[in-house]
Amino acid sequence: MGSVVDGLAACYVATGKREMDVRQRRTKERLAKAAALAAALLLAACTTLRDAALPIAAALTPSVQATEIIAGPPSGAMFEAEAQAVRGPWSEARIAQARADDRFDAFSAFAPVLGERFTEANYPLTKAALERVLTPLGAAIGIAKSRYDRERPFEVDNAVTPCVEAADRLRASGSYPSGHAAFGWAWGLVLAELDPARADAILARAREYGDSRVVCGAHYPSDVEAGRTVAAAALARLHAEPEFRAAMDAARAEFTR
Repeated sequence: MGSVVDGLAACYVATGKREMDVRQRRTKERLAKAAALAAALLLAACTTLRDAALPIAAALTPSVQATEIIAGPPSGAMFEAEAQAVRGPWSEARIAQARADDRFDAFSAFAPVLGERFTEANYPLTKAALERVLTPLGAAIGIAKSRYDRERPFEVDNAVTPCVEAADRLRASGSYPSGHAAFGWAWGLVLAELDPARADAILARAREYGDSRVVCGAHYPSDVEAGRTVAAAALARLHAEPEFRAAMDAARAEFTR
């Protein structure tokens, strides 16, 4: 009799575990779909849609609260000093580089360091790892931009001429913190971890990519530094996620072949 009871108990436990696994899998799938929807909304042209997506994306992904990490834009003498820094002067070569760095793409940004073979087609696992940064970091930066709502240098200083098109979407997005600088630094941190032998050159390029936003008159230096701070925090948070660590482990193989 005892063996029958034990068998029934084992069967009950196994069935319950399977049902729990199914529920957990379905919950995970629903959250993944919701996060994907939020990510799509973050890229939407409509500012209203993007703003509505920010808290959803932050809640559904391993994001950080940027407004708890960064101090906000400076004022007074500190602001005057960085406003002067934006005005330059800049060499034609540096302006050309800043204009090229307006392109929001990790592969083209770091090809000067990692070589012409560093493309999405050749590094699909690296692309997958980098994509895991998009939504959590984008949400953190977007919420902070909305909170501080800082005007960009070219909007308030007639001495500043943007080196990229001052499109409505750019004007609608706050200056603090810099999204370009945040992602440039996050991409640099990821790639430096994947290819530690070239970490110094990768991070120097990441710094240059962010600094280009100041050269272009799109951001103040404090915007850039705040973006890097949020990026570092977001990457630290992501490393606590098994899925992100697995994606990094998979991508690492592409740099050792």
